[in-house]
Amino acid sequence: MSAARHPAPGGGDLNGITGLAGFAAGIGGGIVFLRNGFNLGRSSAYKGGAGRFSGYLAVAAAIALVIGVATNAAWLNFSAKGPGSQHAPVFFSLTAGIVAGALAWRTRMCLSGGIRDFLLVRDTYLLKVYAVIFAAALAGNLAFGTFKLGFAGQPLAHTMHLWNFLGLFLTGLAATLAGGCPLRQLIQSGEGNTDAMFTVLGMLAGAGISHGLNAAASAAGVTAAGQIAVVAGIVMATMIGLAFRETIIAQAEA
Repeated sequence: MSAARHPAPGGGDLNGITGLAGFAAGIGGGIVFLRNGFNLGRSSAYKGGAGRFSGYLAVAAAIALVIGVATNAAWLNFSAKGPGSQHAPVFFSLTAGIVAGALAWRTRMCLSGGIRDFLLVRDTYLLKVYAVIFAAALAGNLAFGTFKLGFAGQPLAHTMHLWNFLGLFLTGLAATLAGGCPLRQLIQSGEGNTDAMFTVLGMLAGAGISHGLNAAASAAGVTAAGQIAVVAGIVMATMIGLAFRETIIAQAEA
């Protein structure tokens, strides 16, 4: 919904700061629910029986996508223009993705988890990982001359600060309730966690629906449909946070 991205400040895009503030505030809201007994139950990654084979579905889907992209499969739609059409060669992208994925898995990289851990127990380990990423992004942008400090005229970003804040507030709240940011969910999918796999599928479906309903933000700003979707998402996430508190579940079972 928001064009602000958390790494954006590394390129000088100050709109990313607004988004980061909203992201942290959303995580703070999620922590309130956690402290009040929010619990979605045990992850399916720990269930035995036939469930253990379902963990390979995400891997199979990833392999199918790689083959589809490499062969320009007819069942995939490829962007002919715009940012979606600008990418590195598939081989280099795949290699970089494997390396980045391995590092993300090894370091337990998760921005929402890092902020959550800092707010809860003052643990800065995961935040240090993102500090390194920020430094690398900043150095790369400076080296290639793509660093541009300011709010206006940033690639793919808009200056509707309220909706940058609220869009990332929703992301932080949902990530905390789901147990990890989008990157962490993707990594857990590769570990065989089917809960995380369905979270990733939900994100992909949501992205498609947002574009189909003209709810996705762009450099032009956030549409009315996007604003409605953000508010509706915050309301829904709040209702989930209230509905799945252990105290309420225990009372219902009694």
